[in-house]
Amino acid sequence: MNNSRRHFLKKSSGILPLLLVPSFFSNCSNLEASKVKIEAIDLYLINVKKERHFSYGVWKNRQHVMLSIKAGGHTGWGETKVSSNNPDFDLNNWAAEFSGIKGMDLNAAIEKGRNCFFDKKWSAVISEGVLMALYDLMGKIANKPTIKMWGLQGDQPIPAIFCILEKNAEAVVIQAKIAKVQNMHRYVKVKMFGDFETDKKNISALRAFLGPDSFIVGDPNRGYKYIKDLDQLANVLIELNKAGMNAIEDPSSLSKEEFIYIQSKVGELSIIPDHIMRPAKKSIEFFDSKMGDYFNFHPNTMGTFLEINKLSSIVRASKKGIMIGDSSLVGAACTFWQQLAVGNEASWVEAMEKPQENDSFLNCVIDKATYLNSEGKVEVNFKPGFGLKVNEKKLLSLADSHLNI
Repeated sequence: MNNSRRHFLKKSSGILPLLLVPSFFSNCSNLEASKVKIEAIDLYLINVKKERHFSYGVWKNRQHVMLSIKAGGHTGWGETKVSSNNPDFDLNNWAAEFSGIKGMDLNAAIEKGRNCFFDKKWSAVISEGVLMALYDLMGKIANKPTIKMWGLQGDQPIPAIFCILEKNAEAVVIQAKIAKVQNMHRYVKVKMFGDFETDKKNISALRAFLGPDSFIVGDPNRGYKYIKDLDQLANVLIELNKAGMNAIEDPSSLSKEEFIYIQSKVGELSIIPDHIMRPAKKSIEFFDSKMGDYFNFHPNTMGTFLEINKLSSIVRASKKGIMIGDSSLVGAACTFWQQLAVGNEASWVEAMEKPQENDSFLNCVIDKATYLNSEGKVEVNFKPGFGLKVNEKKLLSLADSHLNI
C-alpha cells in the first residue's frame, strides 16, 4: 500500500505571511454591516434518529438547530448540534443566552459573539452557530464571499472523508458500501472503541473492502487511555497500522509532550491531535508540529473562526496537514465547514451532508456553493456569504420545533 503520510500529506502553497493578513484578527467589518441591524432570529430544531456509536456511549438520537438570522433584506444561516438523546430539547431556554443580539448592528453582534466566547459566557456550541450565520450575513450584505473577505486563498478541491460509526465488522462494511455509492470511499474514518480485537477486526474488514488505495483514519475518542505505558500504546497503534489504518485521532488522553513521543514511535502511522486543539485561540499559543502529521479542527469546539484561520496558517507553515472534522452535522453548517476547509487548504473535510441520516434541511436548499465532484472532492463555486439559499417555509413544515425571536 502506498498510504504513507508522506504520500497523502497535502503540500502547502501560497501561504501568506501572517502580517499580511490583518483580517485574521479583525471583524472584517464594513460600512454596509455597520448600517444594518438584526431584525429577526428563527431557530429550527431537527431531531436526527440515526444511532451513532462511540467508545464512551451511544447516541440514540441527536438534536441540531438551524439558525436563520435576518438583516438588511438578507438571511444568514448557521447550524449547531445542541444535544444528544434529548428529543424534547427546549429552544426557549437555549436561545435566552443569545437572543439579545436582536436589534444590534451586524458588526456589533459579531463582536459580541466573539467576546462572549472568550469571556466564557457562551459555549462553542452557541458561538459557532451564531457567528456562522452572522458571517454569512456579512458576506451577503457586502455581496462578497465571506471566505474571500477573510483573506483566505485556497480554492482547489479537497477530499471529503466518510465517517462510519458502527461497532461490528458487518455493519462497518455496509456503511463502507454507502461511502462508495456516495463517491466518498477514498478517505474513510471509522470509530474505534478502545478494544484492540474489535478495532483490529473492523479496520481489517474495512481495508479488505476498500482496497489498498483508500486512506483510513481511526478515531477511538481517547478510548485507549487505560494504557498508561506509552511504549505499550505505541505497539498497539503499530499493530492497527499493520491491519490497514493510516492515521488515528486522539488514541488516548495525551499531553503535548506525550503526543510528540507517540508520533516519534509509530513509524508511518500518522497521529492526529484533536481534543488538545480546542479552542482555536488556545492552540495558537502551544501548537508544536511534532505532535502529529495532521491536526483536527473540530466543529462545535473551536469557538471562533478568525482564530481557526490564524491557527491554520501556522499549521500549514509547518508543512503539516489540517483535518476539518465534524460534529455529526446535517444541514447549514456542512457547506460552511467545507468552504472553510477549501479556503484553508485542508487535507480533507469530514463535515459532509448525510442524507442517509436526515435530509430535512437538505430538501429545503434552493442553492448552495459546494458540491462533490467525480473524484470525491469538495469544490466551491464561491457566492456572497456562504451561498446558502433556503426555502424557509418548507423548513418550518419539516422541523420538529420552531422558535421566532
